[in-house]
Amino acid sequence: MTRNPAVIDGGLNLVDTYTRMFQLQVRHLPVYSQGHLVGIVSDRDIGHTLGVQGLDAQHTTVESVCTPDPYVCDPDSPLASVVADMSERKIGCAIVMRGGVLQGIFTVVDALEVLLVLLNEEAPAAA
Repeated sequence: MTRNPAVIDGGLNLVDTYTRMFQLQVRHLPVYSQGHLVGIVSDRDIGHTLGVQGLDAQHTTVESVCTPDPYVCDPDSPLASVVADMSERKIGCAIVMRGGVLQGIFTVVDALEVLLVLLNEEAPAAA
């Protein structure tokens, strides 16, 4: 999990949002409006939206294209449950919150890192 992830204001336009994602080297950003989580945006969401003919990326807000009601879990949620939910929903991240306060973001890459550790633990020792 990435603790204290960057967030984006829902009123920012798509160009500024994509630039921020590129600078931070992230693929997902929680979207906030007036201090409240309103959605999640991925680089893929922005890429698909920018492909819409006639869309003005300078005047389209990230809140208008983000996925509303993102998957949220508690920091104490069992990892297996979170990963199962992400797999079932075919989503790339979970927003980790406690008491309405953002704690982190758990992504597919984080899940792969856990899997790699587990696989390395199971690997036979080299002779």
